Amino acid sequence: MGQTIRVVYENGVLKPLRKVRIPEHRTLQIIILDDDLPLPLMAQVAEQGGSYDFLHSAAEDIYAANDGEAI
Repeated sequence: MGQTIRVVYENGVLKPLRKVRIPEHRTLQIIILDDDLPLPLMAQVAEQGGSYDFLHSAAEDIYAANDGEAI
């Protein structure tokens, strides 16, 4: 089964940032994804690109007064 783990690259070695349970000498395939954009910038790009526009729709308001009877 696959896992996603964060690592740091130091002195030619990938070092996990948390303990991993992998048998010794196990051959693995690694896909390297760079964190090109800081998280706040990713959110800003998504917002400016219209990714959150659907939230302005009244149909997305799950807490509207007309959703049903009060409990």
